[in-house]
Amino acid sequence: MEIFPIKIPKKDEGFDLFGTIIESKFQFQSEDIIVISSKFVSMSEGSLIELKNVKVTKRARILASRFKMDKKIAQVTLQQSDYVVSGIPGFLLTIKNGMIAPNAGIDKSNCPQGKIVLYPNNSFKTADELRKKFLKKYGKKIGIIISDSRLMPTRIGCTGIAVGVSGFDPVEDERGKKDLYGRKLKVTFKASADSLATIAVFMMGESDESIPVVVIRGANVRKTQRKLSMKDMTVNPKIDIYLRNMPSL
Repeated sequence: MEIFPIKIPKKDEGFDLFGTIIESKFQFQSEDIIVISSKFVSMSEGSLIELKNVKVTKRARILASRFKMDKKIAQVTLQQSDYVVSGIPGFLLTIKNGMIAPNAGIDKSNCPQGKIVLYPNNSFKTADELRKKFLKKYGKKIGIIISDSRLMPTRIGCTGIAVGVSGFDPVEDERGKKDLYGRKLKVTFKASADSLATIAVFMMGESDESIPVVVIRGANVRKTQRKLSMKDMTVNPKIDIYLRNMPSL
């Protein structure tokens, strides 16, 4: 595989995402997979909240006090999450769009002062629209990943996760294949999109690198034109190996 980081100057909120990507003058090829930071997508959509305008509820105050959080961050987290699993000082552990996410994926870094950035409005729809624009304008069959960085249980540091995918199967079923010793695999699935997102997140960095887009060339993925959703990538928390039997707050 080849990996190409695309450096893009800092953008104010509300801009043409597709136009900004093609302005980079990168020579995209068919079968490329373009990985785009979810925060960059959110900034293009204007998916930000002014903290001073947030009204705090009683529940948010209780959780903020319990977990030593800014009460307005706690409030927005409650509004953005499907439900809250638990918390530690500074963070609520939530489920958002079927994924586990600290503070429902909201973030204060790399966004204007006094604001917080949310997840994109609909990552899968955005990914699908971008893929179709590349096909229509350039005749190129491109895969798209919208990525986020994420902490793994018991591990130090951030890795990558896909929050939106178009153009290829994000998960491949390996069950029925044989291992090196001829035993059939019974439970194994390959998280193709998350693995590629991790490669891209490594290139993007976490601070002031200004690399919101990474192109991965030569990845062996299974192409698809079908409309994807988070259901193609997630399991119910009730059967999740980390979350099963964990009550919500």
